[in-house]
Amino acid sequence: MQCILLGIASPSPDTDETLWCLVTRQVTHINDTILTWVNSSTASDEDQQGQRTLLLCAIISDDDVTSSITDDVVNAVSTAAERNAELWATAPAILPLRPVDGYDRYIKYHNSISSDILKESSWAKQTMKEYGLFFHSALVDKSTVDELREEIMSEIKLTEDLIRLHHPEINIGTDFISFKEIGSRGNERFDLLLLEQTNIREIIEKRVVQLISPVVKSILGSNEVDFDLSVVYSKPGAPDQGWHADGDHQKGAEDVRWHIDGWKSHLADAYALCVFIPLIDLDDETGYTQFWPASHQSRGLAGFGPVAQITESTFNGVCNAGDAIWYDYRTMHRGMQNCSSKLRPVIQILFRRRWYSETRNYGTVGIAEAKRGTLSECSQHATGAA
Repeated sequence: MQCILLGIASPSPDTDETLWCLVTRQVTHINDTILTWVNSSTASDEDQQGQRTLLLCAIISDDDVTSSITDDVVNAVSTAAERNAELWATAPAILPLRPVDGYDRYIKYHNSISSDILKESSWAKQTMKEYGLFFHSALVDKSTVDELREEIMSEIKLTEDLIRLHHPEINIGTDFISFKEIGSRGNERFDLLLLEQTNIREIIEKRVVQLISPVVKSILGSNEVDFDLSVVYSKPGAPDQGWHADGDHQKGAEDVRWHIDGWKSHLADAYALCVFIPLIDLDDETGYTQFWPASHQSRGLAGFGPVAQITESTFNGVCNAGDAIWYDYRTMHRGMQNCSSKLRPVIQILFRRRWYSETRNYGTVGIAEAKRGTLSECSQHATGAA
């Protein structure tokens, strides 16, 4: 399967509908190759002074799509629309696009009482299946946020002081680090695992995990679920992160593929999900996590994160302290730059089926155990997601 994304200048929503009908009715075959039009959206074409553009996405079942076929599709669409069409992208998977009316109505639970989301596991499960994330306002109350922030800031200081004591050769914030307790790829981003910090873990387990556990188990389709707890934090000066997914698609697991009965039903269930809970308000200055909704649907989207940007298909995780963003472990995202003077701490609860264990983000040797000067040993596979 190959996906082709085209753009056509379109001044208004009425024109969008007209162009969609013209193209989808007239351009159904290129020679003997069948085209299936699957979705559309709009974006600003920066190469054309921000011109409003209708995006049209088609798939071709043939895996061997030549440049001549692509050119023929562009020409056929230009003829049908009676205006120039441009090729925006091609990919080996369906490119998820932002709904024309935006994401909010689909991934934000619109009930006057946000806690009711915990009673609507069917909504949560379906939204996670389709979009790979959803937004949950005020999951954690202010007093708990304040308590957690104080505890975690202390834990961060203790951990970094321990690194300075045992490994003075490490430049914290610039060097790659992969200890049992903490990982970092530099760029002022860190992932601190909270294993033995009983007070923090007890707070999270009693006030959060026990509350949301029924919904988590419904989404993961299993009662055998464990969780790992960490804080991902970015310091002032942290740049934009590259697009990535925290977890891979499992070997042999189904991706989204086109099927006459409906392609959305063919995605393998999640094996892990994360719940992000910021401990400060997140805005353009502090930065936030930017997501590509529905990017969990295919492993073929790896490396195509920039397409989400140019098509304006991203969801910005701007939110208040104590809000939560739930996301499928396969959903693509990136941490945005921290332009503020504040450290940006985000609690990360990784819920996972019991058979899955996360091994990529941390090392196997503790800070105090590792020999001084063995930075190469302590710098493999570390990540930082805040």
